[in-house]
Amino acid sequence: MMMYRKSQPRIHVTNADLRLQRRVLLITCAVLLAAAVIFGALYFPGRAYRSQVQMQVRQRLYSTCTSAIDEVNRLGSIVTSSAASRIGRVRQYIYYMEQLNSITVSLDGKGASLAPDDVFPTLYNDLETLEELILQSTTPTLDARSTLLNHLQTLQAYLNRN
Repeated sequence: MMMYRKSQPRIHVTNADLRLQRRVLLITCAVLLAAAVIFGALYFPGRAYRSQVQMQVRQRLYSTCTSAIDEVNRLGSIVTSSAASRIGRVRQYIYYMEQLNSITVSLDGKGASLAPDDVFPTLYNDLETLEELILQSTTPTLDARSTLLNHLQTLQAYLNRN
């Protein structure tokens, strides 16, 4: 009985073909390496810039909170003629902090918020209460001022931790 072997086709590769394959492989590796270097050169400085911006925004938020605390400390428990302007400055500081926080959230997403979500409505409510007491000008404002001051100091401590 005769067995037939299936003949294997032979591929003839010449030295010129091998050189061409090596050149294509070398060019492909060089292009990939250049792309990786360009990507690294563009990506990493941008990342460092973003972290510097976040640090500066956090410092500015902390500084503004400190300024708001100073203004609240200057308010007395008795209504004076400068109380309304001080309340106005505190409102501006709170608004500025809220805007800085919202800019950070819009740039980096919800997880990048520098302050808790409920802090600004709480501060605005405290300001409204204090402002109403000042407008009445008959009742002492110590309790409302202390509440606002405590909330601002809590925010400052939160910013200091983060």
